[in-house]
Amino acid sequence: MARAVCPRCERPARTCLCADLPPPVATATELLVLQHPAEAGHAKNTVPLLTLGLQRARCLRGEVFPAAVASPGAALLYPGEGPGGDLGAVRQLILLDGSWRQSRRLLSGNPWLLALPRVSLPVQPSRYCMRRAHRPGELSTLEAGLLALASLEGQPERFAPLWAAFDRFVARELARRPQAQVQAPLPQTC
Repeated sequence: MARAVCPRCERPARTCLCADLPPPVATATELLVLQHPAEAGHAKNTVPLLTLGLQRARCLRGEVFPAAVASPGAALLYPGEGPGGDLGAVRQLILLDGSWRQSRRLLSGNPWLLALPRVSLPVQPSRYCMRRAHRPGELSTLEAGLLALASLEGQPERFAPLWAAFDRFVARELARRPQAQVQAPLPQTC
């Protein structure tokens, strides 16, 4: 028998996120997550928190997307150099969700993404201690999205309720693991 799944957050009913979610935060910038299909069912997936926690966020699943999903004023949040552009004019921020290998596959399968102005974040520690980062600055999709929005729009304090929901999500997932599976040492924020 299939386990019960919450229709809103798409997580198993016993780990539903909905009760922890604050009212959605308003942003001027639309957030569009292009999610690799293999990432959708993962228990560690932060995209539902992000899309349900922001008024102007949505997620599309697949490997190839039409260029029409990018609105005028779109930019790609992805490390590295890309075409220049006026980041003050960003009206839509596109994030790729998946492992690094999957995100590179999304990038190569959608060459129109390479023509977008690129937004990169400075290297910073992650609060997402459920997965081990292979390199400094590797963030969850939620962390990257919120930090980029705060950088583009200012007023980072308005995202505090969503950060608190994320911290509860991480703590709850870590508490469910046997002690031997908890990665040590954990960052100070965990």
